[in-house]
Amino acid sequence: MTEKQQEALREYDEDDRVLSSLELHLKLSKEARKGVHVLSLIPSLDRATEGFQEGELVVISGPTKNGKTLLAQSLTMNFVFQQYYPLWFSYEVPAKQFLSQFPDLPNFYMPAKLKAHALNWLEDRATESFLKFHTRIIFIDHLHFLFDMAKTRNPSIEIGTIIRRLKTFAVNNGFIIFLLAHTRKGKADKNFSFEDIRDSSFVAQESDTVFLIGRTPDRGENTAQMRVEFHRRTGCLERVIDLIKINGFLEEQTK
Repeated sequence: MTEKQQEALREYDEDDRVLSSLELHLKLSKEARKGVHVLSLIPSLDRATEGFQEGELVVISGPTKNGKTLLAQSLTMNFVFQQYYPLWFSYEVPAKQFLSQFPDLPNFYMPAKLKAHALNWLEDRATESFLKFHTRIIFIDHLHFLFDMAKTRNPSIEIGTIIRRLKTFAVNNGFIIFLLAHTRKGKADKNFSFEDIRDSSFVAQESDTVFLIGRTPDRGENTAQMRVEFHRRTGCLERVIDLIKINGFLEEQTK
């Protein structure tokens, strides 16, 4: 490296310059962007996670037809109650059907049309929604609509790339992203864990927390059980929470 290049680096003063920890802390504390801290309003879940914060990627997984979307919709209602209005990408069912699943439709946001296998498009719509409506919470249902399985030789690597990109997108923009994902095992097999998330171990490795949910008909009608598999910020592991569907949404079941 020449002396001129070294001098240029000494004088470097762009946004990505190296700062001391004290300088960086002061800089971040002065930034105008308001941080997001929202609760689930499910008491045991809030004790396990201490709520959700900007930059986090939350995975909701479980067997097909076992309550993943219902849990996400229940969280949506609880966030709206706190005046946080999410952005939804509902690839799993048509918009008309998805909206009809809410007994009392809250205010949140959705694209008028969806494009599958288009992560650039999704990021653009998320940015558009933030600029127009200040949405900071994003739900994506579900992971496998973000890439084309037919054109992917190695789904595990493809999913790993998507998960890292979503996590980076959340961090860089101050978003909270909830990503729904299927497990490999069917609903009849109750012994599943985060290692059973379909097609890639990267889903759990790169996310901040994983929630697993499964219905529990043996415990009563409209009941389910969710498990906080892990939560990196709080250190919570395998916290089990009993849920029950009341008035169309999941609430914690008191014993």
